[in-house]
Amino acid sequence: MSRHPIRTLSVTAAALLLLGGCVKKSEYDVLQIENQALQTRVDETNHLLEQSQADLSALQIQMQQFAAVQTQLQKTQQELTQSQAQFKALKAQFDHFRTQRRSAMVGRKFPVLNLDDGKVLREAEITAVTAEDLSIRHADGLARVAFAKTTPDLRWEACYDPQEAREKSREAMLAKVREQGGLPQTAVPAPPSGPPASNVVDVLRAQLAAQRQALNTDYQALAAKNSAALRGVAWNYSQPEASPLLNSLSGSRAILGVSRLQSQRSAILATLQQLRQLDPAAR
Repeated sequence: MSRHPIRTLSVTAAALLLLGGCVKKSEYDVLQIENQALQTRVDETNHLLEQSQADLSALQIQMQQFAAVQTQLQKTQQELTQSQAQFKALKAQFDHFRTQRRSAMVGRKFPVLNLDDGKVLREAEITAVTAEDLSIRHADGLARVAFAKTTPDLRWEACYDPQEAREKSREAMLAKVREQGGLPQTAVPAPPSGPPASNVVDVLRAQLAAQRQALNTDYQALAAKNSAALRGVAWNYSQPEASPLLNSLSGSRAILGVSRLQSQRSAILATLQQLRQLDPAAR
């Protein structure tokens, strides 16, 4: 073979090799860029994974702490339940003991019984005992004496508790109110023999305030309709039941609607009378 074809083949091979080398370098650069991008994503993913693992570890610690708190809470709840059961049992025992003490007092006799309020009962005999008072038969008749007015010895013997007495008085008052379908507006209950029940006093005060507010509102509405007839008429907004207009027998005939106000006045006076039975200073 001549040298010319060989040279031609060598040149052609060199050109092909050079051309092939350029294509591979371009692909390499692209692959290298893609590899760098992938490596960056791998690094970011690893960082996120590390952060997630740290968060998971913190969450696991919190869950362990929560489990410990929950266990302690359950233990405390069990102890509370046990304490409540023990308290209930002790209270039942004390109630039974107190009932026996009070029952044993029935029939006890005193030649002379000097009460704390200064009264003297001769030939006295206890006939009944409640949380609030004693029923006593004596030479002059029968008496119902609040424990607060008896003697220290009788209060101790009966396990007297002022809080129990107030609660019993409140329960009796509320039971009477329920039987009558609400606080009565005409009937006045007898004053309680024990200390006043503060909750009942609060109920009556709230009812009195509401009744007075309703009476003032109705009067304002009536005055707006009869401005000429009621011009110059005195009205007591703090104690509307004491207003002169409601004391006038001719008021209901002169102005239509005054009779309704007079009915409201009667209800207020009834409530006020009930309240003063428990709290003489009430106004």
